[in-house]
Amino acid sequence: MGTTTEKFQPPTVPRDSEGFVKSFNLSSYDCPEADDACTFFDQYGFVVIANVFTPKQCSETISDIWNVVESFAEQSIRNDENLWDAQWWRRTGHEQVGLLGNASLWTRQIILNRQTPALHTAFATVLGTRKLLTNHDRYALFRPAQMHSERGTVTNLHLDMNPWIYLQDTDNSYQISVLSRLSYKRDNDWITENNEPGCSAIGERHVQGLVNLADNLEEDGGFWLVPGFHKYLPQWTIEHENLLSQYGLCSTFNLFKESVVPELYAVACYISSRAGSVILWDQRTMHGSRANSSLRPRYAQFFKMFPAEHPTMTEKRAENRRNGILARLRAVNINPETDLSFLGRKLFGLEQWSD
Repeated sequence: MGTTTEKFQPPTVPRDSEGFVKSFNLSSYDCPEADDACTFFDQYGFVVIANVFTPKQCSETISDIWNVVESFAEQSIRNDENLWDAQWWRRTGHEQVGLLGNASLWTRQIILNRQTPALHTAFATVLGTRKLLTNHDRYALFRPAQMHSERGTVTNLHLDMNPWIYLQDTDNSYQISVLSRLSYKRDNDWITENNEPGCSAIGERHVQGLVNLADNLEEDGGFWLVPGFHKYLPQWTIEHENLLSQYGLCSTFNLFKESVVPELYAVACYISSRAGSVILWDQRTMHGSRANSSLRPRYAQFFKMFPAEHPTMTEKRAENRRNGILARLRAVNINPETDLSFLGRKLFGLEQWSD
């Protein structure tokens, strides 16, 4: 691989008078504002879509997050901040990065949130098709650390993909090989599904997302990214070929410390958004999170949707995926015919999309 001397200059992200990042309201995936949202996404590598969850949905999801926390802690702790310490919190999942659970979560609330029409509209707008499937991820809860610095999460930047194999491969045979082998019997299979974006030569668009469930200001911690990095990724990967010996070609979650990429930490931008907004980002965009330094918890749910019509979605994989979902729906007493919407059954791959 060669090198290039062109210097990366991230664009400045526009904000409103209250400090929130510019957002868009979408009434449908082909409404007039959809073009502006897509243009923003193409320039910055992300976009914020407002009013995706209702206030009631946000409140109910926050309550469910505490249900999950207390199921792990095996104790009621939501109303007593003195119990939000390591003794109980280390049981909840990846406490250092604020993730709940070690793989995908399957509560009734988190499942039903995945069929939200406005969420589908947001993803459909950016991906350019209504025919999507939803991935199954988890929640995040960042404890307020203003008075308890030891409760703060680790500030990080990472990629949910392997940039070297992404640039090196000339076709998607590796992606097809990995995804076609998934049995969907393990909760971690959904994380594997999330982290395989194919290769640069094919150029598929892969979009990840999160919904903030409470107003999320910079001091509350949470999501940040390097604006415009999706366009810089090929150059960055070539320039950092020396890191390949450390990370290898197999790792699909690659976290880069500030000592390794100080220039990216210096230009990373916090993406503050209002409750119920979804932040969608190009999977090639370097992103991560910062610690909560306020007195308020930070709550979020993660998402990914992708086109249903894809070479990796073989008949066998689709069957394994469908069976895996049905088993998890039964475990939380969700009847696909009565509890899932017409849209939801398609997003979950239980019914096929039609023209």
